[in-house]
Amino acid sequence: MQSKKALVIAALAGMAVGVANPTQLRAVDTQDVKCFGVNSCKAHAGCGVQADDVAAIKLLLGDKDFNARYNKTKTHSCAEHASCGAAKKILNWTNISEDSCRQQGGFVIDEQNGKKAARKL
Repeated sequence: MQSKKALVIAALAGMAVGVANPTQLRAVDTQDVKCFGVNSCKAHAGCGVQADDVAAIKLLLGDKDFNARYNKTKTHSCAEHASCGAAKKILNWTNISEDSCRQQGGFVIDEQNGKKAARKL
């Protein structure tokens, strides 16, 4: 009976180690996403914020919250036109890991049925 209990405990411990394997965690963290609302300045901004990107974030946040966060947003075609990002109330994006985007409170935009929809990570 004791050997069965020890075997079960050892098996559970082995599964726990497998779940917490750092190489598995890094694999999840390396998936980059186009994360909106987290970049600090144009050197880190991605090219292009289009009107439908702005509309998707605005729909998610609502007019009042969007204006409080990003009221100086203008559409642009490339990073040199991006100015500084969220700190200056301008919506931009940058490629970062999904986990980092989530931790910083960023947004991603997916295309569904030909329309863009934003979601908070």
